[in-house]
Amino acid sequence: MAIDPQRSLPRSGEHMSVKEYFRLDYTAPEARYEYVGGAVRLMAGGSGEHDQIAYNTRVALSQHFLSGPCFVRSSDMRVQVADDQYVFPDVTLSCDVADRRRGNKLIRSARIVVEVLSPSTEKYDRTDKLKAYQTYPTIQEIVLISQFAPHVEVYRRDEQDSKVWHHTFYGPGQMVALESVDVEISLEEIYQGIDFDEPLSEE
Repeated sequence: MAIDPQRSLPRSGEHMSVKEYFRLDYTAPEARYEYVGGAVRLMAGGSGEHDQIAYNTRVALSQHFLSGPCFVRSSDMRVQVADDQYVFPDVTLSCDVADRRRGNKLIRSARIVVEVLSPSTEKYDRTDKLKAYQTYPTIQEIVLISQFAPHVEVYRRDEQDSKVWHHTFYGPGQMVALESVDVEISLEEIYQGIDFDEPLSEE
């Protein structure tokens, strides 16, 4: 499929080659696409709560890595999850110094990825995207965060058998354990500024 700069933006689910996918950075610079299974998926804008939770999580994690090789990035950073699959997690942590070199635009060795779940993306995050994360060898933990209730899930790779994943739920008052980097963050930190008792806007 040839990309024509004058044509409309590719639709979610449209198939193209990896070369054509990366060309979208130039032909559609205002849009962000993920690339999984040979098809692109246009990233939609999130809610204020989605943005706040992702920011809180990134800040909480960053406080633990003010020095050393590990670092945290936002959803602006593209992450490789296979030779031909590229995504934009809400938060990514890597401990590979090659990933933090100056001017780098692609994380190749993510250790932890975080997704704040949205109604329009939750099915995708829990199926195709989760599978891609679990098959990529450097990823050790996958964090899924609800934006409608204080509820966090962590998929954790087994230390003895890399093909086995453990699934843990965390609720109010608990500390979310990220064992691959020996860090805990509280749900209060993740949901700071979020009032679940406030009714959702109908606008």
